[in-house]
Amino acid sequence: MSILVMLLSAAVIIALVKYGLVAGLEQLANALNWTPKTRGQATGYATSAPELVALVAAGLAGVWDAGLWNIASSNIINAVLMLAAMLVYGQTHELFNRRFIDEIAFAGVGVLAPLALMKLELDTHWVVVPVLLGLFIGYRVLDRRLNPATAESAVETVGSLRLGVTLVVTALAMIAVAGVFLGDATRGVVEQMNVHPAVAGWMLGVMTSLPEMVTFFAVYAASKREGHADDLEDTQEVLDNLAASNMSNTGLIYPVGLAVFLIVRMIAG
Repeated sequence: MSILVMLLSAAVIIALVKYGLVAGLEQLANALNWTPKTRGQATGYATSAPELVALVAAGLAGVWDAGLWNIASSNIINAVLMLAAMLVYGQTHELFNRRFIDEIAFAGVGVLAPLALMKLELDTHWVVVPVLLGLFIGYRVLDRRLNPATAESAVETVGSLRLGVTLVVTALAMIAVAGVFLGDATRGVVEQMNVHPAVAGWMLGVMTSLPEMVTFFAVYAASKREGHADDLEDTQEVLDNLAASNMSNTGLIYPVGLAVFLIVRMIAG
């Protein structure tokens, strides 16, 4: 029963991300005429919401390892799904463009950092919180310096600012509620079914990476449909989505979830 609740809760969160959070951001992007880079980063942050909910919920439920493996596995799966989208649409050659070196490097750091901390058995140390937050700040500063702001998109699009804000706020509230069920169910899977936390984490990782998969393929599909498949803007958006998702998982969600976990453990203990 626990595994069904876990998978159902994750599916609900994914649906809320896709049809609420991402849809709301699309409205905001159109209303504010965001560039492909800004759209990609905003989508990357939005599609990391399931990882945030899963990590905090798992930590509060007492199965921290499952939540952390969700972060680590999600970052790996995100990279694999991005490459899959590029292969399907014949865009892999664009990875060798020097323009994308920093995005690829940031995405790689997001993958390696949690794995290294687990290997060194430092994943629940207090010092990890400021270090990872500093890593995320460094990512934002470097990204701004290496990729200075460009003009807004010249394509005329229509979006509703009010609808966008409403969708985003409503989706976030509902995601938080679903996260309570996800955390309790994950604990049940680990304790009652005797499933290793890493296995439960990978199961969550597969589920919580589905929003990224949807957005990666959607960007390339739209670009091909509009006859812009030879442009670099689609890959710019996809790689910024990947980098923002992985770095927010590692540099924001991980330390925030860890701080909550350590504070609750300290109070309880």
